[in-house]
Amino acid sequence: MESWWEIMKVKNKAYIRRLAKNILNANKSRRNILLLAIALTSILFTSLFSVALGLGKSMETQTMKTVGSISHGSFKELSDKDISILSKDKDIKEFSIREKVGILDDEKISAELSYMDNNGFEWSLIEKVKGKFPEKENDVFIDLATAKKLGYKGEIGEEIEIPFTIEKPYTGEIIKKRSEKFIISGTFQNPIDSNVGVGQIYLSKAYVDKLSLPENNKDLEVMLKNSFMIRDKLLKIAERNGYKVVDDPGNLSDKEIRIGVNFAYLLSGDSSFDFKTFLPFLAFLILVIVAGYLIINNIFKISVNEDIKLLGLLKTIGMTKPQIKRLIHLESLAVALPSIIIGDIVGISIGKIILNKIFASNEMLTDVKLSLTVMVLIILFSTAFTLLTVFLSVMRPARFAAKVSPIDASRYNETTIKKKYKSVNISLEKLSRRQVFSNKFRFISIVLSISLSAVILNSVLTYTGNIDLEKGISDVIATDYNIASPKYFRYMYSGSEDGIKDNFIDEIENQKGFKAGGALYSYGYEYSFASIKIEDHKVAPILFGMDEFLINKQKFIDGEFDKDKWNNGSYAIVGEDSDKKSSFKAGDKIKIKVNNSIKEVQIMGKINYNFSDGLRYYPIIQENQFDESSPELDLEYFYLNPNLYKELTGDNSIMSYGFDVEDSEKENFDKLLKSFENEPGFSYDSRDLQIKSFKDFKNLIEFVGYSLSIVLFLISVLNFINVIATEILRNMVNLSILEAIGMTKKNIKKYLVKKNLIYSLCGLVFSFIIMLLVDKYILIGFMEQTKWTSYKFVIMPLILVNFVNIIIGIIFTGRFYEKHSQNSLVDRIRSLE
Repeated sequence: MESWWEIMKVKNKAYIRRLAKNILNANKSRRNILLLAIALTSILFTSLFSVALGLGKSMETQTMKTVGSISHGSFKELSDKDISILSKDKDIKEFSIREKVGILDDEKISAELSYMDNNGFEWSLIEKVKGKFPEKENDVFIDLATAKKLGYKGEIGEEIEIPFTIEKPYTGEIIKKRSEKFIISGTFQNPIDSNVGVGQIYLSKAYVDKLSLPENNKDLEVMLKNSFMIRDKLLKIAERNGYKVVDDPGNLSDKEIRIGVNFAYLLSGDSSFDFKTFLPFLAFLILVIVAGYLIINNIFKISVNEDIKLLGLLKTIGMTKPQIKRLIHLESLAVALPSIIIGDIVGISIGKIILNKIFASNEMLTDVKLSLTVMVLIILFSTAFTLLTVFLSVMRPARFAAKVSPIDASRYNETTIKKKYKSVNISLEKLSRRQVFSNKFRFISIVLSISLSAVILNSVLTYTGNIDLEKGISDVIATDYNIASPKYFRYMYSGSEDGIKDNFIDEIENQKGFKAGGALYSYGYEYSFASIKIEDHKVAPILFGMDEFLINKQKFIDGEFDKDKWNNGSYAIVGEDSDKKSSFKAGDKIKIKVNNSIKEVQIMGKINYNFSDGLRYYPIIQENQFDESSPELDLEYFYLNPNLYKELTGDNSIMSYGFDVEDSEKENFDKLLKSFENEPGFSYDSRDLQIKSFKDFKNLIEFVGYSLSIVLFLISVLNFINVIATEILRNMVNLSILEAIGMTKKNIKKYLVKKNLIYSLCGLVFSFIIMLLVDKYILIGFMEQTKWTSYKFVIMPLILVNFVNIIIGIIFTGRFYEKHSQNSLVDRIRSLE
């Protein structure tokens, strides 16, 4: 026997869908506002995810260049048997085998010799590949820099002799020394961002198979199904196949292996990525949800109030509470789907524009194009969050509609009188105030919606309006031009190999229009704490040699420059980082020890240490460089007379050379320096380029900020207009009754305008309060951290946005009421029936 609920079950889903569609089409203006509101919300979400995922992909690619491979991870120190077992695991999609041979037998040149299969070469991020990978027994595929260090041209087909030692992997234990002649089959270069500090020489499979190599000399690089939590997946693969993962390399026992994780992948679990970088995106995400919620919720609340009698009738004829809720949700879904499609198309286009501007203004980010997979992810995330916002917005109105009884619905009036007012004098102002504040939730949502766009716009203009170009570029470049190796400008200067060559400086100094220049000398990473110390002080000293020309460009924050004393060679200048005060001051005497040489110098003064006069990165120096647990030392920067610097360190490497030129000759110098860029080991920067870069950066912030402000402003205007229109239509009978008892149309318009003025003025006050909080807790601290801005309070955008709201309120209210009050007074009152 069938149960009663199965007997009573009616196939009415199609009817509810048709009813939802008819209700929407019955009020096309409300439907169109809802379509536009959801589309704008979707645009914001899609733009946000396009930029976030695009930047994430760019950062991954940039980090991969430093790592040298796109593989997810690797298993290390394997035998052939281990490889045959692990490579068949269900979680491994593809794999590559690398067989280690040994190292180059040369004290001055560091290079590794190994064999790698085709997958390994495809996954390696190498550039400027010429020739082919090794196939014949005597073929060799070598990086061009190593070939040239060995004294060869690095040409295809050139014979090259390579002395090398066969070693036990990761132990340094030499098994055998050999020297063989090979034919260069191909050459390559590592990306300039690469951290692969040693040269790479790849041998053929045929040659490697002839050598007597240790058993566990192979690495298995793998591509997994995805890059999420790579370390956990590698550990599970090892455990599933009976292996134990250990940390210490070399001399592993049977069934012991090591793993490596490509930390370039942001979700790998080993990434050094600071998720605080994406906190602004999280804040933006919350902001979009709030902005979308405010208008969509308000529109649906208004629509439920308008349709409450219809919903009551539907309940009377048997529609249940769940069906009422489903009806409201179907209405939201019917307008959400086309809006999301439009929002995705427009949002991805805006996201691409923003990404292109970001990549153009930041050379440290790789310019990546949004792949089909990434765009699908963007659409999925955007759709999910847009639907979530719509669902949250509709929940409360749907619940309210489901709870109202048919009787209450038939006589529902949105305005509830909570207390009676007694007043001898009644005025339009009092009527307006009572009407506005009668629904506090609606009042707060409208005012908050108005305030958001004003606060965003004001914050953007506060930041961009206080950018000081000269202050900003002074930290990056102190001269008209600065030349150095490409690695210096990529924050990777390591020592004498990356120094700028004298021939470039000579040609520049002989160029017409050259005024003066000076060099900055540095040994980079070629000395450690054990080699250079300050006696009686446990700090890590970084020594520079600086020419007088560059010193005169610096601003002393303690002491002053004395040319005669400087040329004497017994003085030093301290470079003080803005984030950390130096422990030395002008007048202090210190003893600098470099290897076995000691020199006592006196501190002449202190200058600001920044990118324009030092390393473009912060080295990490430990007390014991061979012990990872050893404490990290505080850095101290010292500038010495170039002659004293060379005497102490024995280093003549010019890290960078800055110079000034005649303004009339800048164009010729630009052409000269651009021609030098075709030479390896040369790059340059200029004051004009930095000014352009800062302007582009400012334009980017303004573009993003203005775009966000405009969309939020449109949302707030839509919300405002929708409320105005709905309240006029809903209260048309009441307004007609007021007209019947003597109030003129002019006074009714004044009454409506005053209501809207209250919203606008409250929006101004509310946005002013929010702006004060944003300035105090966000902007001031943020602008203090950036060296190119200084905080000044800005209020004009707040006033302008709210002034526009006032104008819209006045114009739209009058015209809308005029249009809908053209019928006779009797007809308008009769609609009460």
